Amino acid sequence: MSCVVGLDFTGANWIWTPERPAGGSYPAGNVTFRRDFTATNGKVPISANILITTDNAYTLYVDGKQVGSGNTFTSAHRYCVPLVNSCNVFAVAAQNTLASPAGLLAAFQIRYSDGFVDTIVTDGEWHAVSGTPAGFQQCAFDDSLWSAAFVEGPYPTTAPWNQPQFAITIPPESQNPGPSLQSAQWIWTNELTAPGSNVPAGSRAFRKTVLTPNNELVVQAKFLIATDNAFTIYVNGLLVGSGESFTVANRYVVNFPPTSRVVIAIYATNDAGPAGVFAAFDLVTCDCSDDVSFVTDGSWKYNLQTPAGFIDPNFDDSAWPLAVTEGSSGASPWGPTAVPAANSPQSPAARGAPNAPPADVVA
Repeated sequence: MSCVVGLDFTGANWIWTPERPAGGSYPAGNVTFRRDFTATNGKVPISANILITTDNAYTLYVDGKQVGSGNTFTSAHRYCVPLVNSCNVFAVAAQNTLASPAGLLAAFQIRYSDGFVDTIVTDGEWHAVSGTPAGFQQCAFDDSLWSAAFVEGPYPTTAPWNQPQFAITIPPESQNPGPSLQSAQWIWTNELTAPGSNVPAGSRAFRKTVLTPNNELVVQAKFLIATDNAFTIYVNGLLVGSGESFTVANRYVVNFPPTSRVVIAIYATNDAGPAGVFAAFDLVTCDCSDDVSFVTDGSWKYNLQTPAGFIDPNFDDSAWPLAVTEGSSGASPWGPTAVPAANSPQSPAARGAPNAPPADVVA
């Protein structure tokens, strides 16, 4: 098991029923597949990310509920399904629409409450039967007399699906383009006499606590940040990195255990002249909910000092005042902020900024 979030068909096999004839084609008809899943060692499953295709057609069920269907095997589909902390069953009603090769190909990434994931793929552990028995999709259904699925071969080397004309299109993991600075505000402290005005040199502390809607669990933060003049940023008390540009943002991706509370702390330094913090964040959920987005704005809190322990997620900032906004993307005196394509790596704290254990930063 690992904390990897990407899911593809690596390790998955094309499977069907055991009675494959010598010619390699199956008769037209329906075949049903089941795979029970029960978490072990006290782990609590949260959700399953699913990638699936079938030659020729399928309907997918999880715990008795229909999730989706498809009828073009060259186009895979992705689904995200919440799981319960008990027996879970993945079931597929598949169809070969005419006498021809037939196969089911799928991968299931199980997310746990401790942040780890496990992967189930189509293989000989699945049960298969010709036809579509009533109630097959329910957890309580007894498939003990079904045969083990016949493994036709691994993806992507098994014929006939290894031929160029049968290449499978795999959709992207997310349709979310990621954080955007378009709605973010430059922010600073009450030392401002006007937006973008000169302020005293020195370091200031900023904090933002995000409680997700309906206690949705998030496992990753994607964000862009630029400052005039320098920053060190922390997520849930862990050190992400530092930067010193307001013309080009730093891009970060940070993984953490599932939580419904995320605390961002920023140590920001002004060398002289105008000062500001400018950032946008997306929190990625693991329970199939929509991602949570927020930006720097007047809801952030600041302190004119950098109090000891302010990066701690449990630090009490209730007496801190709200940040002062200075303008949106492109505001004077900063102008446009360029956004890099590549992620920034984890890096040390800037001089004077608190040290902390490193965050799990995806470079």
